[in-house]
Amino acid sequence: MTRTRIIHGFYRAMLCALLVIFGAQGAAADLVDEAQLQDAVVAPYSLGDPTDIEGVWELLNGSGARGGYVIQSEAISPLPGFSGATINIMVLLDMDGGFIDVKLLNHNEPIFVSGLGEAPFRQFLEQYRGLSINTPITIGTNYGSSGGGSLVYLDGVTKATASVRIAHESIMAAAREVARQKLKGIARPQEKVVLKPDLDLSFTWQELVDQGLARHVVATHGEVRAEFAGTTWQSDDPFSDAADSDPFIDLWIVDVTAPSVAKAVMGPRMLRDWQRLGDISPDDQTLLLIEAGDHGLVSEDFVRNTAPSWIEATQDAFPVSVMDADLLIDLKPGAPDGKAMVLRLDRRLGFNPVRDWQLSLLAVRQHGMLQPELGQARFSWTVRADERFFEVLTPPKPLSPFESALVNRRADLLFLGLFLGLIFLIMAFNRRFVRRPEYKLARYAVLAITLGFVGWWGQGQLSILTPIATLSAALAGKSLSFLLYDPFSLVIWIAAIIGFFIWGRALFCGWLCPFGAMQEFVGAIAKRLGVRQLAVSGHWDRRLKFLKYVMLAGLMATLFYRPEHVETAAEVEPFKTAISVFFQREWYYVFYAVVCLLASAVVFKAYCRYLCPLGALMALGGWLRLTPWIARRAECGSPCQLCKVKCEYKAIKPSGKIDYSECFGCLDCVDIYEDRNKCVPLIVTDKKRARAS
Repeated sequence: MTRTRIIHGFYRAMLCALLVIFGAQGAAADLVDEAQLQDAVVAPYSLGDPTDIEGVWELLNGSGARGGYVIQSEAISPLPGFSGATINIMVLLDMDGGFIDVKLLNHNEPIFVSGLGEAPFRQFLEQYRGLSINTPITIGTNYGSSGGGSLVYLDGVTKATASVRIAHESIMAAAREVARQKLKGIARPQEKVVLKPDLDLSFTWQELVDQGLARHVVATHGEVRAEFAGTTWQSDDPFSDAADSDPFIDLWIVDVTAPSVAKAVMGPRMLRDWQRLGDISPDDQTLLLIEAGDHGLVSEDFVRNTAPSWIEATQDAFPVSVMDADLLIDLKPGAPDGKAMVLRLDRRLGFNPVRDWQLSLLAVRQHGMLQPELGQARFSWTVRADERFFEVLTPPKPLSPFESALVNRRADLLFLGLFLGLIFLIMAFNRRFVRRPEYKLARYAVLAITLGFVGWWGQGQLSILTPIATLSAALAGKSLSFLLYDPFSLVIWIAAIIGFFIWGRALFCGWLCPFGAMQEFVGAIAKRLGVRQLAVSGHWDRRLKFLKYVMLAGLMATLFYRPEHVETAAEVEPFKTAISVFFQREWYYVFYAVVCLLASAVVFKAYCRYLCPLGALMALGGWLRLTPWIARRAECGSPCQLCKVKCEYKAIKPSGKIDYSECFGCLDCVDIYEDRNKCVPLIVTDKKRARAS
């Protein structure tokens, strides 16, 4: 069999393997329809009617009443994953903002499509059950932290931490947005406000007024009439004889939560009842209202120890629970006269009295006799408790996905930084490096670290999917934040891009690519075993190198015309099989990866040179190189062709110049250049000097 036929047969086998793989995968859908959601919601719950928010349905409990909401995360928080497509997750949220269930609907995450499988992903999502949107949640472990606190740690998925971080952010963003619109008062930061130990201060009523602890507000009859002017209730004024300047609301507002303030205004009996109330409900904020105008504080049908219908409280546009404290009023002398009551406001649901909040009184009118129509005007005042009496306990804030990833991988990132520094030094001082007799052994040691640490341990194998996903997100105007979810790979990308300007593609392809390192080891072992190497002619080498650009162009075309098949087409890279999951996949993926590796046993780094679409992108990026970094002599190329003949990548032109778009930076030609026993021009020069001496 001729050499050409062997090469042709080998590439036919590789293309057949690709066809088998492409035929074995399908495309994932996007939003699922209502029927699929009904099947995903399990008893005793059922799917209700769709809401006015796209991708959100009502969730019905066993009795048919609304028990929460069903959310498709992709409709609300479409964060792109590493394939460029979003991860669609169903979130079942109860009326208190708790997670009933979280289920995977569909996705295109490369590591879960066929690598690890979906089982670890689904197990990760099960951890949300019983948690709340107001629970501080982070991905990782609390190892090394001080312990305690309310921060909840979810176990990630080994080799897919970045993907589950994206899923987590999508879940939390979608749930909180629905809570903000549908569950009023739930989706706020749960600051805890506690009363400081009693400062044992003494106040008179006038001192309360002077220090702003007692506040006086007024609304006149004229202001009320202006509110109802032009409405159905304009002529239904129950106080028609009152002058416009007379007070309709004449209200004193006193926050009596602090014991020092309560003692200043309450008589002994009222103070004892108030203290007992504080023992029973320590999280209540108590507010004393004294009203001397015509309005009053409660309607005729008011029932004590219930919520007054005329009084409302809000903070940050969310309602605050208001309840009558049912205290017998017994004020000290010096307090204003009027109708008084004490209100209870619950601090447990996020109400923070030391921030601005609004107290409102409703002016109500009736029109008609038999079935009167009710109309109301709202008068509101901003209230804020004195900070000297309270302490605000801020809940632990979860780390951002990027911060969490940095913390969890700080040791890996530190070692990676040192490793990259070593490679930068080798590349920068390459001529000194190759002069050492052990340089070949040192190169293989670096490649072993690349394969073992960067690849199998750190999961830092770069993929063409990342630039494709980045381009897809940029064209769609989506966030590129998904790049931050895997800082380990991001650091390698940054190093590779910096390398473009100095060494072209050589830094990554020759020193930092785990699959490239694996091929180089296979080739070295094959040579040691005496496997015959196929010498690809320069003509066929140029033709075959064009294939990787065809692969890259095909992936770009797939992105624009059939984006749902990008994940499938990207399986032209065997990286996930060989590096990410260490050959733990279906047989056809393993077959293809093994073919690519065995090819390097007979043709040096065949996949890298001829098929790798990422290599094609790196070669294009190599045009950014600012200066030649491999030294050449005038005699290189004419008459000396030794470097060209010895270059296994065929990256040296007949003229002796380096083709940097194909150079992998192995430094073999630099070794020849520096070795006086190998470099022909140096040998000739030394002989001339010897003869002259």
